[in-house]
Amino acid sequence: MERAACIAQSFVSKLWLIHVAPATKSSVPFNLDRDILRTQAAKQLRLQRHQLQDLADQLRRQRIHVVTRFVSGTVSTTILAEAERIGAELIIMGSHGHGNVYHALFGGVGQKVVRKARCPVMLVPPQSTKPHWQWMQRETGEQRETP
Repeated sequence: MERAACIAQSFVSKLWLIHVAPATKSSVPFNLDRDILRTQAAKQLRLQRHQLQDLADQLRRQRIHVVTRFVSGTVSTTILAEAERIGAELIIMGSHGHGNVYHALFGGVGQKVVRKARCPVMLVPPQSTKPHWQWMQRETGEQRETP
């Protein structure tokens, strides 16, 4: 999120935070109680919405223009549709860091978005070893303190 915030601040642009909740399946395995599952799913969705709003509020305190969207659907397809709908000029996504075997077997959301997006896509690896300002320092010559 730090890279997206940095880019939004640098270009004084709007930052769309889009969370895609995978569509729920109507079939229930075994003899699980559907009401309990529905209650747990609703609780999880409320938590995710709250976390998205908290993140947006933190970014707004940094004077970043933030718009949030909480949508449901197939993750890669929904990200691409939302990017098209809002006219995104750049998609920035976190990567979960799964290995090549995982991606060969299951594919990855990031890979699907990179292949099909109509705008540039930046995949940010988990827990990057570079300080978040280092990549911009080369461009601007500006020195910032890293946390």
